[in-house]
Amino acid sequence: MGELKDHILKWLKDRIDKKQHVEVISFYNEVPVHVKLVPTSVEGFKTVGWESNPKLIPAVDQTQAFYIPFVHPVHKEREILSAGVLYYGKDYIETTFPSFSIDPRFKRNSVRIKVSDLKPVIVRINDGEKTLTLRALDISEGGVGVEAEKGTFSLNEELMLDLKFPDGKEVNNIFGKVVNVESLMPDKKKEKAGIAFLKIREKDKDVINRYIVQRQKEIINEFKMFCEE
Repeated sequence: MGELKDHILKWLKDRIDKKQHVEVISFYNEVPVHVKLVPTSVEGFKTVGWESNPKLIPAVDQTQAFYIPFVHPVHKEREILSAGVLYYGKDYIETTFPSFSIDPRFKRNSVRIKVSDLKPVIVRINDGEKTLTLRALDISEGGVGVEAEKGTFSLNEELMLDLKFPDGKEVNNIFGKVVNVESLMPDKKKEKAGIAFLKIREKDKDVINRYIVQRQKEIINEFKMFCEE
């Protein structure tokens, strides 16, 4: 890991000396935002200064971080580095020194999107033992994240669920499995459960994908509006 940090430091200093930009990625409502930033300073392995880019501001306001593709100079492998945003403004951004990232968003096989609070996706679970109506937090063709009271779900629990979309369309009888449970901060009484779809019809995937495309358009329009302010 120390060797990787040395390579990153040398790479950043080279970019600073040549005033070359670096590709960075952040996320706005789970939609990736790609921009180019020029690093302006680096303080050892502590902080990095960057010229700002207004297109990045709405995303880092949500995530408080951005990610940097980096090709290891020796192994020639593409890594993803993460940098926590300490300060951001219209002219300058300061981050922590980039480090190796294990963010799952870069390993997903399908696009995940954050669901609108104003136009919710409703998740109904009725498998005999549980009868619940919940709000989806995010969704992809491979699964859905739901908000629930703490202790509602157990890891590896299998269940049947239905989805109802804002336009009235429904997808029924999806067989799923709880693959992740985590607390929803700051409300410690709530948790997010990630439910993977184990068995779903192709036509139902199409319904989900059409929703995702439409929701992406909404998020992009919203993002553009923030950038123009």
